[in-house]
Amino acid sequence: METHNRKKLMSAVYRYAYSCLVMNYYMFYESMSEHPKTAAFIMEREGELALVLDGFLAGQGSVEELEVLRGRNREKMEVLTSYGDCFSIYEYVLNRMERRFEKQEPPKQTVEEFVDHVMERMRTAEDSVILDSRIRSVVAQLPVRFTRQKFYGMVLDKLGVYAGTNKKGLEGLFYMLRTAAMIQLPDRMEEEPELCEALDGLKKADFRRLDEEGYKACRSHFQIGIRLLEEKRDACVLFETIIDNLYALLLSRGEALIDVTEEEVFRKILSGVRRMFAEGSGRSMDEAVTEALTDLEGIQESALERIHFSENESDSDLRKLEKLLSASPFAELEEEEGEAETADSRWLEAKGNEFCRQLEEAFAGMSKPVTRAVMASVLAQLPVVFASTDQLREYVEGSLLSCTDFAEREAAMELIEQELTE
Repeated sequence: METHNRKKLMSAVYRYAYSCLVMNYYMFYESMSEHPKTAAFIMEREGELALVLDGFLAGQGSVEELEVLRGRNREKMEVLTSYGDCFSIYEYVLNRMERRFEKQEPPKQTVEEFVDHVMERMRTAEDSVILDSRIRSVVAQLPVRFTRQKFYGMVLDKLGVYAGTNKKGLEGLFYMLRTAAMIQLPDRMEEEPELCEALDGLKKADFRRLDEEGYKACRSHFQIGIRLLEEKRDACVLFETIIDNLYALLLSRGEALIDVTEEEVFRKILSGVRRMFAEGSGRSMDEAVTEALTDLEGIQESALERIHFSENESDSDLRKLEKLLSASPFAELEEEEGEAETADSRWLEAKGNEFCRQLEEAFAGMSKPVTRAVMASVLAQLPVVFASTDQLREYVEGSLLSCTDFAEREAAMELIEQELTE
């Protein structure tokens, strides 16, 4: 990219990243004040971020410090994501038991009529992406009634479509499958004692003999856990976005043409929020800081219109900036060097068999309802491939009709309808 265009790009990136940083840091303070339990888990890192912010405001600061913070926050998000996977397993179980203990309206359609309705929604999909999303949503909610051997065969068959793809990406897929099945969880799960307590309450439940009192206790554990988890995940994502905003500022500052008037507004708000954090979150935001936010109107939009990265960009800083400004706050910034190694069918079969062996060991300590939930979770991570609409119809109808637990069948139909409506 020639020098003039590069300076224009860096200037736009600087304006956009700075305005985003100011707004996100302000929102972060508000969030920490509203959710003190969440604040406790991330305030130590806010102190580390504050040192980099102080350096930036003094014309210094380094991306190396942010990379350390980024790595730690990523590790925390990995723990929270694993908790989310675990809670999803038990949500699947509880949703299918709900009608045993809570009065619900029965479905207005027979299974055959409901399947007709589902297939109509498939036919009206505007494109293949929407169709694939609808199929995945339906399949993920269907009752699971497979023998273990049948299930393992389905897993290996679905993995076969990945032959010829990147091995590193597939290692990531197998990691996701293991976490979705609760057979590989990251270290430091115990660093979240409240989440750990809520999850333990679910793990200890005997779902085969669950009565109404036990069901309500499990619902309570789930609701407490998921509410706290959502707060923590939101805080983690917002914190990562702030890190990425500041990272983009440090990369672009040296080449950006800076509007002095805007810079004063940015610094006024950022310093004001920084002062509020230093005095202790929980107090109402300074009115002068809040009023200054009106001076930011239109800056993000006008800056974003001027940001255009070239395809196949060779400059590593520009490639990093594109990722830092993307909608994926946890994107990997460093790129793999060298030619990617591809997986053949033998490699996939070996990895698949190893995964199935791990599943078999895990299933030995699970009740049947939890085992079925794990099977559904694993299948939801894998490609959904049907040769024809008739085959899809047969699969959906067969899954519903083979479920002799009418409460579970009705719950599955209700959940599928919700998914298709949303």
